[in-house]
Amino acid sequence: RDFTADLSQWYLRRSRNRIRGDDPADRAAALGTLKWSLRQFAQLLAPFMPFLAEDIYRELRQTDEPVSVHLTDWPEETKNEKLKTQNEKLIQNMKIVREIASLGLEARVRAGVKVRQPLPTLFVQGLRSADLTEDLILLIKDEVNVKEVLWQTDLAEPVKLDLAITPALRAEGQVRDFIRQVQDQRKESGLTPSDRIILFVTALPAEQAILESARAEICRVVSAAEIRFSPGETTEIRLERA
Repeated sequence: RDFTADLSQWYLRRSRNRIRGDDPADRAAALGTLKWSLRQFAQLLAPFMPFLAEDIYRELRQTDEPVSVHLTDWPEETKNEKLKTQNEKLIQNMKIVREIASLGLEARVRAGVKVRQPLPTLFVQGLRSADLTEDLILLIKDEVNVKEVLWQTDLAEPVKLDLAITPALRAEGQVRDFIRQVQDQRKESGLTPSDRIILFVTALPAEQAILESARAEICRVVSAAEIRFSPGETTEIRLERA
């Protein structure tokens, strides 16, 4: 149960941008890890959920592999002690990352600030662990949607958010809200991630200027070939297949 939650609610969700990204090596690494994990899971599942395990395995099976999960060998734990130690340390560090992220998100809820609105800083009580690399800190920043994570020893609570929203941060939040609306429309229209679209946007001049400044990012995230703006009193979005 813990494994399936970790895989779907954390690894897969956190890897979506990598899987859809433009870096072939990083995309292959993210997908490779996912496929390896599901394959191992199917083999461990096979004795007591044989049909589900078989279905997962067949979706992932290569042509040179056994035709059934029940003809494969049982996975073996690695004998490499150095690798085991590295894995255990990474698992512990990731638990710290997820705990800090969870506390940060709870603080956002208490403050009434939605997650799509970027904030300047998340302050964390205590000293930063030397094992938390910049890549792991980046996960916290992205998950809580803050620009910086700082450790302090004089906080009265586990985490504290800097709630000062600058005009630049507010504009970034508007862009994220807009992207979410477009993604919702894509989903309602039954489009797949690979489907390219043309966006037709009606907006006030001030909002149009903000969206124009982020045109490249919007096109990349929502798979838009083009964005066409027109003036209006309210924001309206319409999309067509490219």
